[in-house]
Amino acid sequence: MQCTKAWVLRTSRWLRMTIVASSLIAFAAAAAARPADGPCQVDKQLNVAAKMRDGVTLYADVYRPKLAGNYPVILMRLPYNKDAAQTYVYAPPEFYASHCYVVVIQDVRGQYTSEGAFYAFRDEAQDGFDTIEWAAKLPGANRKVGMYGFS
Repeated sequence: MQCTKAWVLRTSRWLRMTIVASSLIAFAAAAAARPADGPCQVDKQLNVAAKMRDGVTLYADVYRPKLAGNYPVILMRLPYNKDAAQTYVYAPPEFYASHCYVVVIQDVRGQYTSEGAFYAFRDEAQDGFDTIEWAAKLPGANRKVGMYGFS
């Protein structure tokens, strides 16, 4: 078989169309696979301050069920901007809160809304510990804290 320019262009066009079609099918399947929101209505509180042991304040967005009660906490700490909350991989925080969880999305030290200087990994252990303790005591939290997110 001889590769002519016309053959390459037809093959290239077919390959691009196949990739686009496959991507659209995968996107539609992922969108259809997302489960429905849960039974809880959600309140969102922006930039809630969490004081660390050295006095630096880290800020988090907190999503909680409107219905009074005590709920487990799901915590995500990230250096990539809490406003995005890694929703390109995970469902939005409102989704988890609608399933009756308190959801906390926090900017790590020195990133976006949080105070302090960012130095990768240096303060994560202490800040992570302090944040878990803080999140466990939030109004509506039942003192059980789990984490999700990358890394």
